[in-house]
Amino acid sequence: MRRRAFALPFEDQVPALAALLDAEGPSAETPADLPRFIAAADHHNVLGFVMAATHDGRLRLPDAARRRVSVLAGKRALHGRVLRRALPEVVDALERGCGVAPVLVKGAALADRHYPMASLRPSVDLDLVMPRQELLRAADALRERGFEEMVEFRRGYAERHGHDIHVFRRDGGVRLDVELHWRVGDDPVGVVLDHAFLGEGADRVTIEGAPVTVPSPPRHLLALAVHLLSDREKRLCWVHDIALVAGDASAEHWDEAFVTANRVGLSWVLHRALDYARRHLGFERSRPRPAGDPPPFGPLRAVEELDAHAAPHLGRLVSTPWREKPGYLAAVIFPTRAGLEGTVGGDGASTWQLAKRHGRRVVRGFRRRA
Repeated sequence: MRRRAFALPFEDQVPALAALLDAEGPSAETPADLPRFIAAADHHNVLGFVMAATHDGRLRLPDAARRRVSVLAGKRALHGRVLRRALPEVVDALERGCGVAPVLVKGAALADRHYPMASLRPSVDLDLVMPRQELLRAADALRERGFEEMVEFRRGYAERHGHDIHVFRRDGGVRLDVELHWRVGDDPVGVVLDHAFLGEGADRVTIEGAPVTVPSPPRHLLALAVHLLSDREKRLCWVHDIALVAGDASAEHWDEAFVTANRVGLSWVLHRALDYARRHLGFERSRPRPAGDPPPFGPLRAVEELDAHAAPHLGRLVSTPWREKPGYLAAVIFPTRAGLEGTVGGDGASTWQLAKRHGRRVVRGFRRRA
């Protein structure tokens, strides 16, 4: 069940997609398996780069495939645009409700500082880091603006075992998803990446006419590294984010990233994330410090080392203190009705139907990834 080191989903299509991320790169051949190529571009959130390459003449696609890419890319860009426009309202609600400024990570925080066009880095949600003690109040503040909580397994799971409270609101036909993080990722190594850490030395940027707090480049790079390694989806756009932030970092910021990573126990994580950028994007930059030993086995290493859907849960179970393991297992194996709706449902199905879906997902969790 061990996975290949540094493999990404749709591994056979990744080199062709990676080549399109460079606007100055050479022309590319028409992919032999167009449906799989388009599915890979959609999964890896690089459809905008595929469209840009076709416009520049670096990639030739048949008309039907080009229309398909255009539709998918347009939907992603529109969704990202709606999220950006909602950002000032969300930030205002959190600042008024909690008295602290949330820290925006990923998505728009990267698009405006590191991409030639913001549309090339569309988002599917807004990731905002809040102090852990303010999580419930933050969720309440957004409920007052019409958001609902999407429960994961059981209420309280996110604060005990997870890393965020997920809320959403429907505006017309568009769903706005907001993740209120108290740390980055579920692994214990991410505990250090909290609101205080990411807010220290943070920058204030203007997005959609409103000031928003974003991490300093060195600390943002660490957050991106933990996020990449903690998520089994391993999207190429996340690898690209790391390459762009690392490449744009000043010499001072580059050295600070490694010094800080070493101080907070993230040196191995930073190096391994940069290894993804080297493998898939050819990114090279001299590293001032060695990687050191990997962290203890937990969700992050489980995702990196086990080729199974259930890898994050296996890692959490190992890293959870013994006195908390029964509660963790009970929440994951026997979710509440609201928890079932948040993880496998939400379409009005009966509790029995949702339970069957959950059971099938548990069984599939121990199969190899597709």
